[in-house]
Amino acid sequence: MVGFPSITDGIPDTLFQIRSASGLPIAYYKKIYTGVCFDNECRMLDIVLYWNITGRYLGFELPEGEFLSKFDHEPFTESEYERLHGLLADLLSPLGMYAYNELAPKPPVEEEEVDGITSATSKDILEYVVEGAAFTTYTLRTLVYGPIQDEVESLTRQALSEELVLKILESPDVSDRIWALGHVRDHLELTPALRVAILNFIDDDNYSLAERAVHAIGSGELESNALQMLLLEKFYQSDYGLQKLILDKLKEAPQLDAKVTADLAQNLKKWEGGLLSNVLDLYIAQKVYDIETCRMVSELLQNENRYISQKAFNFLESNGQSYEEVDKQLDVYRTAYNNTP
Repeated sequence: MVGFPSITDGIPDTLFQIRSASGLPIAYYKKIYTGVCFDNECRMLDIVLYWNITGRYLGFELPEGEFLSKFDHEPFTESEYERLHGLLADLLSPLGMYAYNELAPKPPVEEEEVDGITSATSKDILEYVVEGAAFTTYTLRTLVYGPIQDEVESLTRQALSEELVLKILESPDVSDRIWALGHVRDHLELTPALRVAILNFIDDDNYSLAERAVHAIGSGELESNALQMLLLEKFYQSDYGLQKLILDKLKEAPQLDAKVTADLAQNLKKWEGGLLSNVLDLYIAQKVYDIETCRMVSELLQNENRYISQKAFNFLESNGQSYEEVDKQLDVYRTAYNNTP
């Protein structure tokens, strides 16, 4: 366990990092001692908060003899502790959209209690807090998803290694895997083990994971013709959304592999307009204008779908190449559709 000095609300304290026997970070925690009410009438909050290494909230722990309380210092029940944990674990809770002073609007009559947590609590937020403990819920959520979480992520980024990323990618939590994939490109080289792990996420099971996996591959990695061919295999196994992502990724390659170019060209006649357009856009981005590719594209000039034939025509006419066989087919197309050269 290692401690890192930090500042919370101007008070120096320590964020602790828990490490495995091999030295890898596995979790963080911080001891919290703070007030929760602006009138200073609430009990001080004495609690320990835990995060995993991607900054995901894990839970809380109370020092021996300590308890959380509601209005008038009434202790939480077991079910209220469970509800609090569930509320804090909800990353998308609307509670984060409210300001502190919106928790307890001033009551219309003097006799109404203003504890920020009972009758005076805004009705809009009641379902997002533990009843009778709006300030406590709000304060803890602010701590869980505030600067401390950013600090956790920063420390993990500093410790990133192939071994650590591979561990995170084994997490049963999707958000952990998305976090790891989102940090590979800017922090690590794509080792053989990482390449295999990343390619395994490029499938139709989870688009968000697949998108992050595709993004994790840097343009420099695409110098590898073998990697380009592996992406092409994934392309043929995927639906349109992922296919487009892969084609866009191949645009980043320093040079498109000849086998990839030829394989795509052989399949041009099989595809509908959208995907065909994406492949032609890839050819344009990579300046693929060799005679064999242009010949395959020219066969699309005879397609009954005018959108497809026009896309082929535009590609062939704008690439600046002149091949006798292709030029003849372009002339036929111009005559049929009154396209002037």
